[in-house]
Amino acid sequence: PAYSEQRNVKISGEVNFSGSYAMDNKNYRLSDLVKAAGGLSSLAYAKGARLQRKLTEEEKKQREVAMKAAQIQLYEESMRSDKRFDMAKADSIQSLKMDLGDTYPVAINLEKAMQNPKSVDDVLLREGDELQVPQFSNTVKISGDVMYPISINYEKGKSLKYYIKRAGGYADRAHKSRVYAVYMNGAVEQLGRRSSKSIQPGCEIVVPSKPQRTKMSTAEMMTIGTSTASIATMIATLVNIFK
Repeated sequence: PAYSEQRNVKISGEVNFSGSYAMDNKNYRLSDLVKAAGGLSSLAYAKGARLQRKLTEEEKKQREVAMKAAQIQLYEESMRSDKRFDMAKADSIQSLKMDLGDTYPVAINLEKAMQNPKSVDDVLLREGDELQVPQFSNTVKISGDVMYPISINYEKGKSLKYYIKRAGGYADRAHKSRVYAVYMNGAVEQLGRRSSKSIQPGCEIVVPSKPQRTKMSTAEMMTIGTSTASIATMIATLVNIFK
């Protein structure tokens, strides 16, 4: 009755003994795995540690259903629109989105988990999980729609404006109100224009681009103009008839 199959988890990076470890109880947590691996090394950056988790069969089905629903909605919108729509291109993009692999990152705070074992921050592990502990990184990467994507030294207390300026400023199509940061532990947070506390060592600041607007051709503009003129003529005729 007490039999249960052996379940393994992995730990890699800046720990004393990286490798695969068996979970010896059902409440096996982050702190238990770090302890089994002999603790963190002197170069470890606990705040940047991230957890890679394998998708279960149920999660794979849920992701596929969500992607299919998004694809159907895209097709319906294209059918209601008069704009030209490349179905083959949309299908290829959708296929790429669905082929995301069998793992996904789980945002954790290993520093708090080690300080408070068995707390909410000390996440429960499941079979196939891999804890990755990086070295401390004193740089910030700026990418996306900026003049010169670059990595620069982290400066404590400096705002988003400071980092964007070091990348040459925003490019023409930059979506300034949608800038976000991707942290080493896998978490993502939208940044305000004067954000400073949200920018951490090792994070990446991403500046997305505004969608490109399709300009109407001369023929389309002439068609709209002709239709408008025809409607105006019809209204004037009806007004004269009912005088």
